[in-house]
Amino acid sequence: MLTKMKVALALCGTLLVGGLAAAQGIGGGSGKAGVMQKYDANGDGKLDDAERAKLHTDMKAKREAMKADMLAKYDINKDGKLDKTERAVMKNERAEVAFKKADTNNDGQLSLDEFKQLRQHHGQGRGGHRHHRGGGKRGGFTPGSSGGGQP
Repeated sequence: MLTKMKVALALCGTLLVGGLAAAQGIGGGSGKAGVMQKYDANGDGKLDDAERAKLHTDMKAKREAMKADMLAKYDINKDGKLDKTERAVMKNERAEVAFKKADTNNDGQLSLDEFKQLRQHHGQGRGGHRHHRGGGKRGGFTPGSSGGGQP
């Protein structure tokens, strides 16, 4: 069994990515098909400039709304940004929520089966990572490593 802290830290990023995609609520379904369903107004299977502009406008509005909600909840000193302490509170709270969702038997630990179910549900069990940024080679988690991803 994995300890609560290790799992919470390991899964926080995965769940946040999935949570952001779900929170944006773009499209009538999931992925590209949902975006096309919502924004391909002329039904030609491609987004033209006007349709793409609408998509970008909607995404920007969603991001701004999410940012405002985040600041309202976590910006304790009301300076319009999250300092290191405020970000730590936010990350910890989100990690706890993610862990509670993954811990289906509520025993305070994640079994291997719970971990596998979580990875499968969030797309990590079907051929690796999604949403890479940058083009460089990325290190991965190796059991027994510090988790830094460095070779």
